[in-house]
Amino acid sequence: MNIISWNCRGLGRPSTIPNLKYLVRTYRPDGIILYETITNYNKIEELKYALGFDNCFAPDRESRGGGIAFLWHKTKSCTISNYSRNHIDVEVDDLRHGKWRLTGFYGFPEGSRRKDSWNLIRQFSNLSNLPWCIIGDFNDILTTTEKKGRTDRAPWLIHGFRDVIQDAGLTDIYMEGYNFTWFKSLGTDRAMEEKHDKDLANDSWFNLFQRPTLNASLLPRLIIIH
Repeated sequence: MNIISWNCRGLGRPSTIPNLKYLVRTYRPDGIILYETITNYNKIEELKYALGFDNCFAPDRESRGGGIAFLWHKTKSCTISNYSRNHIDVEVDDLRHGKWRLTGFYGFPEGSRRKDSWNLIRQFSNLSNLPWCIIGDFNDILTTTEKKGRTDRAPWLIHGFRDVIQDAGLTDIYMEGYNFTWFKSLGTDRAMEEKHDKDLANDSWFNLFQRPTLNASLLPRLIIIH
């Protein structure tokens, strides 16, 4: 199963739709999870047809920003089990591996709401006993090596996020390619890069899929699940 996960930073940007069409032609994903769509469900429905997917789902947004959407082909048995403005939880009925759980997650970007994001992840970990993979833009880092730039991330933020991931029984999926997925002021002395986008899974998921691979760049991430 191939899943593309991307913080598109607005479907209204001129390059976004052409980039998505290129990705679908090149990688032929079974599904796409988009974050920060900054649009309504009607636009997601239009995107579904433009990209050739059979199904789509997008919760209502709370404000002008944010937005998360999932598009997938009918050949894959996917059921939306729960959702919020920050996540979409999907139960996948895999003919080869059985049932497992996929969560697309967009963490609160505001520094003052980091603990709200962490509490959501803790809640998700208790919702099901299925093998679980959670992917998305967490707006957090696990170590100091996941940041390049002038300003250090406060240690309590790194330790707090790391504790949440450990409490939820999650481990990073190995990422091939360029690790940093968020950037600001590149080419200047104020440049910063961070690894906000992550793909995590619990032990039972890794037992199902022995060879998951993840290709990363500054655009989307393609996760290939064998």
